[in-house]
Amino acid sequence: MFRSFSQSWDFTVASLRILGSNKRLIVFPLASLLSTALVVASFAVPLVVGGQLAQWANAMHAHRGLPRDPMFYLLLFLFYYLNYFVITFFNSALFVCILQAMMGQRPSVRFGLSVASYRLPEIAAWALFAACVGMTLKIIESTHRRAGQVVAGLLGMAWTAMTYFVVPVIVLEGVGPLAAVKQSLATLRKTWGTALVHNFSLKLPLTLILLPIYACGIGLVLLGRHGGNPWIAGGAIAGGIALFALGIGIGNAAETTFNALLYNFANDRPLPDFVKQDALGQAFVMKP
Repeated sequence: MFRSFSQSWDFTVASLRILGSNKRLIVFPLASLLSTALVVASFAVPLVVGGQLAQWANAMHAHRGLPRDPMFYLLLFLFYYLNYFVITFFNSALFVCILQAMMGQRPSVRFGLSVASYRLPEIAAWALFAACVGMTLKIIESTHRRAGQVVAGLLGMAWTAMTYFVVPVIVLEGVGPLAAVKQSLATLRKTWGTALVHNFSLKLPLTLILLPIYACGIGLVLLGRHGGNPWIAGGAIAGGIALFALGIGIGNAAETTFNALLYNFANDRPLPDFVKQDALGQAFVMKP
């Protein structure tokens, strides 16, 4: 356990070091967060104002499952699709720039956006495929309160593992959804996927490193809630939310960087000189 945490810490530091040398890349996860928030607002505000959301919530409570209204499923599917599209687009742009940085080049935001835009057909196809899977898992989860949740949870974990390298495959290969999942799974098998997904997560090290940012954000929000001056209170709350967004953005960018490091390692692509390839080799033993 301690060895796993030590390796996760080293990988986290290496990922943050790449980001620290290319601070402009933080714009991609922040843009993804903002776009996702806009997608949520575009669905939530009309439904709340029109009272439809309350009706669906009451129906779900009464029937202990999803509403039977076809409009609910249509909007839920569109919501899934737009979120997958936005997240995949900005992750693709970030991944391309990280590859540039690992090759010693100076990545530019414009280049990342141009490559992601070039892959728009593949990204749109992947978002459609992922939305179908997401809807299926949601329906399975709602079919039975306990058994459905367990089955959907297990399937969701398997889906997360299988699609771990989908973004790199889409960006570099430009293939469709099924081929992307197949190649992602093949890459995962090279690096002992169980260890990859369960034992070497960056979440704990990232949380520890980003804790000061989150603590400052909580402090500002609490200050704003108890502030007397409405301008100061509003500014403090806005500052706290911005710090939370920054922390989430850094964390997401670090995980995408780690994903790029693993993908390059598994496929014998170049890695930065400061990355300990022996440590990667020990953590993710290549299958014969």
